[in-house]
Amino acid sequence: MNGASVSGAPASDASGRRYKIIIFPLGYLLSHVGRCVQIGKALRARGHDVSFAGEDPDKNPRSRMGIARDAGFRLIYAREPNFAYAWDRFVKYGWTSTAWDLAVRHEEWAPLAKILEGHVEVMRHEKPDLVVADATISVSTAAYINGIPAVGVMNSHAARFISPTNFFMPAIHAFDALQLARIRRRVYKKYDRKPVDAIELLKSITLVSPDLPGLFNAPENWPNWNIIGPIHSEPNVPLPEWYEELSDGQPNVYITMGSTGIMDTFLRRTFDALGKLPCRFVLTTAGQAREDTLAQAPANFRITKYAPGSKILQHCQALIFHGGNGTMYQGLAAGVPMVALPSHVEQVYNIEPGIKHGFAVRLNPKRVKGKQIVDALDQVMNTPSFRQAAERFAGPVRDSDGAARAAEIFEQAAREGKPAGAELAARR
Repeated sequence: MNGASVSGAPASDASGRRYKIIIFPLGYLLSHVGRCVQIGKALRARGHDVSFAGEDPDKNPRSRMGIARDAGFRLIYAREPNFAYAWDRFVKYGWTSTAWDLAVRHEEWAPLAKILEGHVEVMRHEKPDLVVADATISVSTAAYINGIPAVGVMNSHAARFISPTNFFMPAIHAFDALQLARIRRRVYKKYDRKPVDAIELLKSITLVSPDLPGLFNAPENWPNWNIIGPIHSEPNVPLPEWYEELSDGQPNVYITMGSTGIMDTFLRRTFDALGKLPCRFVLTTAGQAREDTLAQAPANFRITKYAPGSKILQHCQALIFHGGNGTMYQGLAAGVPMVALPSHVEQVYNIEPGIKHGFAVRLNPKRVKGKQIVDALDQVMNTPSFRQAAERFAGPVRDSDGAARAAEIFEQAAREGKPAGAELAARR
């Protein structure tokens, strides 16, 4: 897995050092790869040698790592959890199957020991000055084993899962004690390292959250948490041929479910009702809708696999989406009110500030009916307070340069050179 090198960047940071940095995104998730690519570009512009580690997109077509390769980054193979497999089972069978997969069948889609050891070996071979973990614990654990500095990217809402007061915390502790800790102990023993608590290790490294202050606050008891502002990212694709239609005065509504939304069910349940509205619906599928579903689309739909969402939203009066972090900020940048259909609890957490601040409403994607989506659209499009609430955040979101801020923070961590978990190991 190779990528092109980029010349013309400054030779180093202000200290005179050019750092070797490896970024480990969640390679099956569009928004996660996209935001890491923007951080990688900012680090590369500061003169650093940046590579990406994850699945090979040529062998795993649902991997989004090709985005990093297309941006000119070298790709290094590193095994990842097969989120595509896990997502398909979640969509088909729901939370019961997901809990079973996590607790009992994780080797089917996430062979954790192999993933962790793979990360360790990548770091041993590449000898980076810094590794960047995207919403994962295994990278910081591998960095600790290798004595390498680590930093991380994590949405603010994600810290709620491991908050002492969270509903999920007892289950997380039980799963860690019964499964994860046992796996880590074997890997620690193999590499002759003292065991440390994985969550405490994650809390000890520098973390950045691509969120907007005022919408989210830093979680308690996370001393190295930095809210840096949204990271703007979207596919580098041309505008669709029907783009000029969006300026003809007809109201437009943008529909997107990112890479983790329940699109097929939603479309089948709402096509009939949406087809009767005096609106144009702009749908980007990201490959998530079946062809037989799309064949049922009403005449007022315009459909493409990918499009620059920021350009589309400039002509829209509302956004229907999955509640994801990146799309929410795209909507806010355009000052567009939104209807969220979160498919899992992280998206529920992410959209809660939108409901609180009055720029979003929430529906259930598996149970939504045509009348519900029509009523929700009427509410956000014809109640002025929804657009006004979105517009209040539009300027700060547009002005944010979270990627540049992340690059500054990560460069400082590389300069300091403090190995991940060194203090934790010293206390044991």
